[in-house]
Amino acid sequence: MNPKNSDKTNILKKFEEDLEQYKNAKIKCGIIGRSGTGKSSLINTIAGEEIAEVGEIETTQDVNTPFESNGLLFYDLPGCSTTSFPKEEYIETFKIKSFDCVILVTADRFFEDDLFLIKELVKIEMPVFIVRTKIDFSIERALKRGITPEETQETILNNLKENLGSIDVNGIYLTSADHPNLFDLSQLLEDIFFSLNDFKKERFIADINITSQRILEEKKKIAEKTVMRHSALAAANGLNPVPGVDISLDIALMVKMSKEVKTIYGLDEEHQEFNLQYLDKKTTKFIASKILQYTSRYGGKEAIMILLKRVGSSIATKTASKWVPFVGQAIAAGIGFKMTSWIGKDMIKDAEEIAIAVFEGMKGTESL
Repeated sequence: MNPKNSDKTNILKKFEEDLEQYKNAKIKCGIIGRSGTGKSSLINTIAGEEIAEVGEIETTQDVNTPFESNGLLFYDLPGCSTTSFPKEEYIETFKIKSFDCVILVTADRFFEDDLFLIKELVKIEMPVFIVRTKIDFSIERALKRGITPEETQETILNNLKENLGSIDVNGIYLTSADHPNLFDLSQLLEDIFFSLNDFKKERFIADINITSQRILEEKKKIAEKTVMRHSALAAANGLNPVPGVDISLDIALMVKMSKEVKTIYGLDEEHQEFNLQYLDKKTTKFIASKILQYTSRYGGKEAIMILLKRVGSSIATKTASKWVPFVGQAIAAGIGFKMTSWIGKDMIKDAEEIAIAVFEGMKGTESL
């Protein structure tokens, strides 16, 4: 075998393996707290879709079955101060050592058994994130007594620090499910992201809701990686001839690439339905129109084929030098790779435009 062909085969195999690891990556997150603390609302807000039933009474049916959103697995666990789950056996009972992180949720303060559990989690080096939910309610009540929002947040944060004492957790965050872009939710998500490794990092940032500019930027990086991997494989497979262009491409893989980019930016039906509650009618109408345009342009084999025919001749002279360090000169020089990555770049641009409109629209309607 020609050494160059062998190198090319190995590179493509690596991309295929990377794509599979990314798709199959799962992030197991334990959400621990008493009923009524807002665990389900927190799960839904992180995922950006309604995957957990919200209620003031305990709604968890089976603690061993997670709420799932793509690669995100949320285990809604009760506090450890119940007779059913003795604190000394809690970590073993729920197999918490297999988790990637734990979020301890409270709407007030932590009790003695909670503090015991937090210490035990720190001992096993489990990333522990402390979340105080319903901060907006506390602020609204304090405002009636003439206390500013800043004073309220500072007081609650200091109380939690005193409550935790010398326990060294990954962070303390004040959040509100009704105001996902206010307070500390985005910082929580960014800190969880940095606590993960390799493909779990990619999967996590791809699947969480957009609550900050930083998360938007990280999503773009993942989308670009996704386009690069799909482009290399689509060009290599070469299954479908493109009319008018002396090239064959895997069109089905390109359609999958389009769907993946759409999912990364939260433009699928489930995420948009969830975000509607935060948007005004004008923004909602604009977003719906843009998503329809995206789907019409990239959502099927026929649509992709039309794009390929349009751009084939012009892209033949373009370079893909941006990808050379990652895919190698031989792959990047191929017209199939150029065409797929060029269209992928447009997919990202269009999807990001919609996601920014959703994000800005949500910010515009949030106030206390």
